[in-house]
Amino acid sequence: MERSEKKMFMLSATVETDIQADQSTTFMHIVPVDLTSIFRGYGPLPAVVGTQHQTGAWNAVGQTRTVLLSDGSSARELITKYEYPHHFGYTVSDFTGVLRFLITSANGEWWFSSDVSSGKTNVEWRYAFTERSILAVPILWFIMKMLWYGYMDKALALCKVQIEKAT
Repeated sequence: MERSEKKMFMLSATVETDIQADQSTTFMHIVPVDLTSIFRGYGPLPAVVGTQHQTGAWNAVGQTRTVLLSDGSSARELITKYEYPHHFGYTVSDFTGVLRFLITSANGEWWFSSDVSSGKTNVEWRYAFTERSILAVPILWFIMKMLWYGYMDKALALCKVQIEKAT
């Protein structure tokens, strides 16, 4: 069986929260957020220190940018879905750090749904890794369970604080 026909595991993590802001405000803050303000590192996971080579205003399918990390590595990010104000998706690939040995890509997806009666927006964020080989699965599972959920939770909590403080 060719590699393209093999079933990959796509290890994933999902976090969610309710934000006291309307759906449009929440979407328009999170999608183009300054990554350095929410990805500040988590244990051995590096912080985002910047982006470069961004195409467009980060609001359309096909736009790309390079994400720079505190360990000196980088990755390419590509918008794959943009459905204002409900859904946003992206793929991260071309890793230059240690992750390049474990994964081929990662896919992030955000869903936004409003509760008009409470004025809150529910935000759900799913991040899935596509492993490079079956041998990477136990290492990725450990990273997901011990570190990645915390990294995501911290970033989403910082988004919540930023949005609620601004409204």
